[in-house]
Amino acid sequence: MPELPREDSRQRLRREYAALGFLCATHPMTLFSDHPDARDAVRAKDICRYAGRRIRFAGWLITGKTVLSANGDPMKFVTFEDETGILETVFFPGAYSRFYHLLESGRPCLVSGKVDKNHGVSVLCAENVRPLKNQ
Repeated sequence: MPELPREDSRQRLRREYAALGFLCATHPMTLFSDHPDARDAVRAKDICRYAGRRIRFAGWLITGKTVLSANGDPMKFVTFEDETGILETVFFPGAYSRFYHLLESGRPCLVSGKVDKNHGVSVLCAENVRPLKNQ
């Protein structure tokens, strides 16, 4: 039998995700860990240290809930996840109206905004979001 070339682990993970729709042994954000936009992003486990500051976060969109603001405008609470934990974000009406079409579950995103800490809980008030794409 001829010896086959070593398989690139990242390519194997991408094929696994394409075939199954999920990864069996690792978080899907590992596919984007070397993405240029995600390299300097803050990790979910470290968000609490950035209260009052603007940051970038790269995470997998898990779920969201659309509600109406006090003025009756739609806004959305969105949960993202990276390899280190979960991050709650808020898309207030202005940001929601610009980015609602990008807020679908099961996709990686780069979210930027200001970290707000109330009652010991850190939340990212989203100002911008864009999808992360495979390189």
